[in-house]
Amino acid sequence: MKKIYTCYVCGFPFAVDESEVPELCPSCNSPKENYLVEPWNGSIEARRIHVDFPKPDPNWDPMNISYHHPKQFPPHTRHGRVRRFVLPYDDDKLEITRAFYKDVMDWDMYDTEHSDPKHPLIFCATGPGNANWEPKFPSFGYGYLKAKSDDETGADPRFVVEVDNIEDTLKKVVEFGGEVLKERFTVEGNDYAVIRDPEGNSMYIWETPSTVTWDEPESQNISFRN
Repeated sequence: MKKIYTCYVCGFPFAVDESEVPELCPSCNSPKENYLVEPWNGSIEARRIHVDFPKPDPNWDPMNISYHHPKQFPPHTRHGRVRRFVLPYDDDKLEITRAFYKDVMDWDMYDTEHSDPKHPLIFCATGPGNANWEPKFPSFGYGYLKAKSDDETGADPRFVVEVDNIEDTLKKVVEFGGEVLKERFTVEGNDYAVIRDPEGNSMYIWETPSTVTWDEPESQNISFRN
């Protein structure tokens, strides 16, 4: 018989058949002795038992890897999030590289609309996709194959980090021992720069577009599960 279980430790609710009740909470790994149980009423939202989520502890030891509630991030910022990967290819190995990721990893791959067909920027979706698709699930990351010949820095940056403000970030990069490889530049309405950290790792930084409404799923800095 299906029932609703709510973990008393973290407040996470889930519904499963009695024969499939997990020994540990899917959210916090607390033992099932901490579950509160009620009949299935047609949906999780219809449950009667609600547990208030403990508030994050600002003094939590970051080296303590036992369960704790997520850090509360400030609203209206996506600063510091890794948003894309970028994999460079040599022009003469384009089709070999494309086939490798398509056939070995089963990625969906499309040339972006305005790129040069001789050395295209290739959109790579690591889950189900089409040319205009952005993953709805956080486990489905995505990125691009990019021709090395299109990277004037010669550093082959491998991923993209979103920032609130490019100029402010570039100042901090230099202040903390990094290097600015390419100042602000614009591609299809998006503003980027290229930086290198003190260890020589290069990356793109991407400024949050002014068109963001903060209603998008990726804009929600939710600290708790509901």
